[in-house]
Amino acid sequence: MRRSPLLITSALSVALMLGQMPIMAVPALSTEFATLWSLDAAQIGWLGGIYFAGYAIALPFLTGAANRFDGRIVYITAALISAFASFSVALFADGFWWALVLRFIAGIGFAGIHIVGMKLLADRLEGVSQARASAAYTGAFAIGSGCSFLAAGFLSAWFGWQAAFAAAGVGALLTLPILLLTGPPLEGSETRSSRMFPDFRTALKNTEITRYVLAYGGNLWEVFAVRVWFVPFLVFNEMANRGVSLGFDPTVVAGLSVFVAVPLNLAIAEIGVRWGRKQVIFVVSLASVFVCMVLGWQASGPYVFVLFLLLVHGITSYGDVGAIAGGILSASTGETRAAALALFGLVGFTFGFLGPLAVGLAIDLSGGREEPMAWLWAFVVMALGSVISAAAMAWRSGWTSQFQRP
Repeated sequence: MRRSPLLITSALSVALMLGQMPIMAVPALSTEFATLWSLDAAQIGWLGGIYFAGYAIALPFLTGAANRFDGRIVYITAALISAFASFSVALFADGFWWALVLRFIAGIGFAGIHIVGMKLLADRLEGVSQARASAAYTGAFAIGSGCSFLAAGFLSAWFGWQAAFAAAGVGALLTLPILLLTGPPLEGSETRSSRMFPDFRTALKNTEITRYVLAYGGNLWEVFAVRVWFVPFLVFNEMANRGVSLGFDPTVVAGLSVFVAVPLNLAIAEIGVRWGRKQVIFVVSLASVFVCMVLGWQASGPYVFVLFLLLVHGITSYGDVGAIAGGILSASTGETRAAALALFGLVGFTFGFLGPLAVGLAIDLSGGREEPMAWLWAFVVMALGSVISAAAMAWRSGWTSQFQRP
């Protein structure tokens, strides 16, 4: 029996939030790990980004398997991998290398939870329901990221950093019973293939798919870069202002900043449905570049002003991701969807891995985390992501044909 769109969307969105509990655990605790394990900025970038590298590498295989078999089986396997990796970090990680390997494995698990969940959603819905469900799903991603930040900060403060990863493992396991609410495979609605690896050529032939894939890559470059470096940057600014922080814990602020973007993400996605996604994504991307430039310029500026800008950046950097996700689902069909989503996640999370690492290298090359000029270059590097997203929307018919709707 076909389940209601609301039930399917709610179930997969809640499962996504639980499954991504590990995602921001390292960024939330980056300053603690930097002290505990004597990490430089490049190593912080590696630890923050390696999760997304695991995601990117595993994704083509997982989506290929989900296109050949029941996607729920792939989802369950991925959730178990994620739980294993998170529990192992809590039990065994005692330095940079152990944490690096285990976080890579955790990223492999999250690939199956996130993008296979998105495929399950797309296969069960269509039309406007599909577009709005994709916006809700990306909103759930943002909420899950914020919860991951907050949970890691609170649990580490109360019980030690290991508790944050133990809770992340529990979250991955809790996705399994929720998955049952999506119902059995739907005959005729889920495309099956004999291929174990997505045929990217079919997706790349579609210029609309390519456009949204590039936009997603640029988006995640910036989003994950700022998520990984949010806490160290706020700590730097607090010290530059002689410890003035208004009593706000940087980890809590980082988590709350994510929630600010959620309603705007849904609103921007809805505006995109009504007025055209391309121009909306283009405008939001340019706004994000501007905010990044001001943040870099005011890196050691007044704490309240910088905090306000960071909250605005949370909106501009993540606000258009719902419109981007809606675009990729709209541009793909049953024949191309598995390859399109695999390419979407592969490129997006590869950029999500490279963004935090590039920022870390920029900081090290510019004098280190204590230098204002280093943070200026950090935000210049972050802004490159939105430059890519804007260019993808302006490319060919996206701009020159007056932003024709996909």
